[in-house]
Amino acid sequence: MRNNKFMANRVDRKTMKQHTQSTFWDSYSMRTLVFTLLSLFVMAGCATTKQQDTSEIYDPFEGLNRNIYGFNESVDKAVIGPVATGYKKTVPRPARSGLRNFFANASAPRIFVNDVLQAKPQRAAETLSRFIINSTVGLGGLFDVAGKSGLEGHNEDFGQTLGHWGVPMGAYFVAPLLGPSNLRDTTGRLIDTAFDPLTWTSFGVSNLSTYFNATETVFLAIDTRAELDAAIQTIREQPEPYVALRRGYSAQRRSAIRDGVISEDSFDDLPDFDDFDDFEDPPAAEDPVQ
Repeated sequence: MRNNKFMANRVDRKTMKQHTQSTFWDSYSMRTLVFTLLSLFVMAGCATTKQQDTSEIYDPFEGLNRNIYGFNESVDKAVIGPVATGYKKTVPRPARSGLRNFFANASAPRIFVNDVLQAKPQRAAETLSRFIINSTVGLGGLFDVAGKSGLEGHNEDFGQTLGHWGVPMGAYFVAPLLGPSNLRDTTGRLIDTAFDPLTWTSFGVSNLSTYFNATETVFLAIDTRAELDAAIQTIREQPEPYVALRRGYSAQRRSAIRDGVISEDSFDDLPDFDDFDDFEDPPAAEDPVQ
């Protein structure tokens, strides 16, 4: 009996120790997240908006970026492109739309948080309403009932939130397989993970968030690639596809930060033609000798 009681006490102490450690790490993670968020907003308050207001793109790693861009193009032509084409041909449009709606609805908590952080109460209310309607009447988001009722959706991420408060985009770079990005948007993606409820909740299923995020990433990559096939072909037909992609991505992100509102400067997203000042006009032809 004494041995049994001793073992029971030992198990209880071990369980309490594990619970204390788990609580400590959860608390530590939350403190780290809060500190990161506060630091980023301090950056937003101190940052200059010069980069955001001009069409100049800071690309200090252009040589490396071009090599990675070439690698991504090779992988896309050999694997991703054909898979996306096959997916679009074999999966019926209603099924593709349903899956797209489901994952869009799952991203609503992240969008809502960024709406709030950008001090946009009306858009936050719209996001919350869409989430409630589509999660219930729309059968977990498979059907965009809210959209058909006139409540259109929108997208927000923490990269846009940083840009909204004046944090410049930082260095542009191309990531292997993931494509174009910049320092601000990459930081935003990491923070957005913390806004995902599945990051903190497992519902009793081990590694649920890992499985869900992996499935979401693969599906959205293939689905987006299939939908953007024409745009990708257009970029490839440009004299400088790398430059076209860089300008297109940066212009799209600037537009997203403005919620699609046209800039007061209608030439804001055009390239800086001062880059061509080094080219001199050809000399005028001399008059022929009479």
